[in-house]
Amino acid sequence: METKEKRPEQAYRSTSARGLDRTTRGPLGTLTLIAFLGYVLMYFVGFFRVLFVEGIFFLPMLLFAVFTLLVAGIVATGFRWAPLLGAVVSLATATFVFLQPEEIYVLTHPAHPLFIVFVPMGAFGLVALVAGVGATAQNYRGVGYERRLPRWSGLSLSGLAGIVVGMLIVSLIVGTIPQTGAVSASSNGEPTVHMTAAQFVQNVVLVPKGAKLLIINDSSAEHLLQNGAWDASGTPHAAAEPGAPTLHNVDITNGSVEVGPFATAGVYHIYCTLHQGMNLTIVVQ
Repeated sequence: METKEKRPEQAYRSTSARGLDRTTRGPLGTLTLIAFLGYVLMYFVGFFRVLFVEGIFFLPMLLFAVFTLLVAGIVATGFRWAPLLGAVVSLATATFVFLQPEEIYVLTHPAHPLFIVFVPMGAFGLVALVAGVGATAQNYRGVGYERRLPRWSGLSLSGLAGIVVGMLIVSLIVGTIPQTGAVSASSNGEPTVHMTAAQFVQNVVLVPKGAKLLIINDSSAEHLLQNGAWDASGTPHAAAEPGAPTLHNVDITNGSVEVGPFATAGVYHIYCTLHQGMNLTIVVQ
């Protein structure tokens, strides 16, 4: 009896049908892995930047970094559904992070030090999302021996690469050019300090003797201001400083508050009781 030899395409289909082709990663899967690793890297860069520069152990960012690193390990296995996991995690974590008041402030204020971290993070997350969905669709098509990319994929991948490169260039330019947005003055010329969702944009401000200080909350987060400061171990210390205007749990959720006038030259301190490490030093001269 004459037997027909299976062509490679037929052999591939029969193998896929039996569910044996479970560990495969084409070009889109590789792109998903690379982009997701870049996304994870930005979490760690942001965490260590806050830890070593600002002296704050920001546990939520560390948890996100570790979680996404574990997911990256799964994406690297090459399972057919792994790119979809990377895409879903990128979408979920980026949506949660970038909808926080602090992150919204960072993305809309290039002068903020974390701008150079969050912009590439968003770029890598976008590529991981799009490439992950495309790789998953390709893996489950199960047609053909070769994993050929669709005709439109070349243009799409070029566009994604352009977005990433463009956002990286923007963040690098912003990071290397000195920004002056942290120090400002109100319309009547009085010194002004801005607050984000969890910190003062600048932690030291100069105030002329006899002048007032305007503090503006740029986010929707609540702040309670008081005389004193957080110490290096994260313990708040309220202090009544001679010559300083008295602040006791002054609530600023939206808007601004005027502090002063500062009638006596000296160095004074204000902190937010709700956000650890949120200190402001006022130098009056």
